Amino acid sequence: MNTTPATTDQTVPPDAVTIVPAAPGPVPLRNPEGMWAFVITTVGLTAPGAGGRPTDPDPDPARTDIASLFAGAWLPAPPPATLNRGDVVVRLASPADLDRTRVDVEVLAAHEDEWRSVRIPPALDTRWPHHVATTVLSWMRALADEAARTVTRQAFTTTLGTGSAHLGPRPDAPDALATLIDAGLLAVGDRLRWNGNTATVCHGGALAHGTEPHELCTSAVSTLATNLATPVTVNGRHLWRHPREGRTLAQLRAGLASNRHPH
Repeated sequence: MNTTPATTDQTVPPDAVTIVPAAPGPVPLRNPEGMWAFVITTVGLTAPGAGGRPTDPDPDPARTDIASLFAGAWLPAPPPATLNRGDVVVRLASPADLDRTRVDVEVLAAHEDEWRSVRIPPALDTRWPHHVATTVLSWMRALADEAARTVTRQAFTTTLGTGSAHLGPRPDAPDALATLIDAGLLAVGDRLRWNGNTATVCHGGALAHGTEPHELCTSAVSTLATNLATPVTVNGRHLWRHPREGRTLAQLRAGLASNRHPH
């Protein structure tokens, strides 16, 4: 596989590969054989300003190392978007002129009930991670923020005693864990762990960090992980691990998808 091994950085999952930092040679220009896309688990930008974005409002990727860290995992097939809401992937394809030194990079986000193409920059070279890093980060943050708003609304309506089914997160709400709870793969009160941190699973799929009381469960999976991983942005489903099961949330989710859609 034309990628470098993962680093020892705790924001990069052990089974992920790191594309940046890397020498130009190992940067892939095509998906490996049999792989559908590269799901981004970790992205960091250089010269971060407010919000983790470069201080230059219009950086030129051709001359600037926009990405300080770009890592993820290859997916052999497109997973159900409804179960993978909040994920952002890149797909590498041959450009129209079939130039083997160039690549068309499609960025897709699992949003609503579909994999939505959000950008397709054509004919890039091995610096393509720097061209798409800000797009990837922006979508990861936006989807995580959407999930955080959903679980926060659920927490407050429940606390006030005004919660109802239509106010809470749907079972497949982005980043929420309600689907895994409903499937019996997680339970309210379970403790998730990552990098010395603990998060408690709450009603509706929210998380409580550390010793926070359960009525203040207003964190979502990737939002909490990114807050702990700052300045990089992470996909928390590939980091939080169920200590009893020994698997990450992404692995639990993949098992659920396999059971629902057997090959």
